[in-house]
Amino acid sequence: MTRLALPVLAYTFSLAVACAVATPVSATDSGAAPILVELDHAGLLRDREAFLTDASSGRAARVGLLRKADEALAQPVLSVMDKRALPPSGDKHDFYAIGQLAWPNPKTPDGMPWVRRDGAPNSAARGDDYDKARYNLTVERINTLAAAWHLTREEKYAARAATLLRTWFTEPATRMNPHFRYASALPGVHDGMYIGIIEGVVLVRMVDHVNLLALSGSWTPADNDALRGWFRAYTTWLLESDFGKQEAAMVNNHGIWYAAQVATFALYSGDRDRAKFALNLARRQIGNQIAADGSFPAEMKRVRSRMYTAYALRAFAVSARCGDYLGEDLWHYQADNGRRLELVFDYLAPFLREEKNWPGHTGPDRYLARALRPFYRRASEIYQTPGLAETVAFLEKL
Repeated sequence: MTRLALPVLAYTFSLAVACAVATPVSATDSGAAPILVELDHAGLLRDREAFLTDASSGRAARVGLLRKADEALAQPVLSVMDKRALPPSGDKHDFYAIGQLAWPNPKTPDGMPWVRRDGAPNSAARGDDYDKARYNLTVERINTLAAAWHLTREEKYAARAATLLRTWFTEPATRMNPHFRYASALPGVHDGMYIGIIEGVVLVRMVDHVNLLALSGSWTPADNDALRGWFRAYTTWLLESDFGKQEAAMVNNHGIWYAAQVATFALYSGDRDRAKFALNLARRQIGNQIAADGSFPAEMKRVRSRMYTAYALRAFAVSARCGDYLGEDLWHYQADNGRRLELVFDYLAPFLREEKNWPGHTGPDRYLARALRPFYRRASEIYQTPGLAETVAFLEKL
């Protein structure tokens, strides 16, 4: 795997008090717009206005969202304690998941040590023995319920989202410990891998939805403080653990998503120095991940290169959005080798406009294109180039 030497990681946080905790950045502490690093606030407001006027535009999407939210109201509350397998630590509060390509050894009576089978996902990784499926489903439901509350202002949605958040993250009896030490395990070989930190990526968008919920009566300041404490502890683990330091050194989507996670969660919990530290990691990744043509060489080697390219761009855009709230401009940052984010947006644009086919593909991926729409809106506002404006206009019609 590709690694990057990071002398900047000498900037450690071995003592929690070493990082002064500023006033946490909340959704609406002062009545301002919520802090959102992935979601498009203007788009959310347009959706709410359309809902209030029952506009035909976007009606099917709104109906679908509310249908999913109503289903989530009726689903059981899940927790990290529900898994059947015991993590290597012996503590069920620890997140535990095998790697998706991990399988029992067919050559030994007890299946140990487990082996990796490339290209053969094991459905057991998302089974009841482990946390991955329940974790992802819980986060998805939180996001759906928070979005439904923001759209309708019906408190039942916010109340259920708050219950899910408390159960998974802050209630002592059911909370997940704030780390991914036992993610991506290969039983009999290793208890977990640093690449399992990628499991935290879904929490970035969840924090956006939590910031929406801060407007509701069901998600209280005490709830927000407790969740901030969880994310502060998780960020400490990211920065101080060996796994965190290994993940930070990766020169691919893992490395930039590490920076994006630290920046987002530090911003949410009020640790602005940590957030700025993460932006320095992102700057280093700009110089080391982006090619002269704007592609990501590490992602272009992958079988699903289109998906991983978009995935990495999301992480860079999230980092840049964090910078917006901290007075740090990553959008216009240029590395010593001339690399900058605008190159990536320009590189992807003709593929998103369906003027070119992605290498190895004969058609577009409109799901992926729609997912990138809010980031291209922001990039178009920043760079003010005809090509990006044209791309946004095309994406708005999808």
